[in-house]
Amino acid sequence: MRIAVAYQDGQIGPHFGHAEMFAVYEYEDADVNRCTKRLVDTGDRRGHEAMAALMREQQVDAVIAGNMGGEAKAALLSLGIVPIAGYTGNADDAADLLMLGNLPILQGESPCAGGGCSGCSGCSDAGGCPGCGG
Repeated sequence: MRIAVAYQDGQIGPHFGHAEMFAVYEYEDADVNRCTKRLVDTGDRRGHEAMAALMREQQVDAVIAGNMGGEAKAALLSLGIVPIAGYTGNADDAADLLMLGNLPILQGESPCAGGGCSGCSGCSDAGGCPGCGG
């Protein structure tokens, strides 16, 4: 499985369509201990269509970003790529959690849209919203 994460200084990047870099994690036999990571510069690509095409070129199965609009999600889904948005934190940890099936999938739009947690339904076991910490 290949997972791409919008990447900024080791953290999940805040925007899919404006990411300057993605970390692409390739897991061998679904084992987090057998993973290779490479950084992919987006170059002069901007916008959801260009980023979706880059994800297709990288042959990823899922993409994690801090925020992703409806058109970006639709573009990824049309390519068979699972869009995951609404998270902050360490990019490596998020990819591993997704691979292990322990990254809660948020329902609806990003819980942080509009400047505050609007009641996500994917709260973490530790309490609080994984997207905004609220």
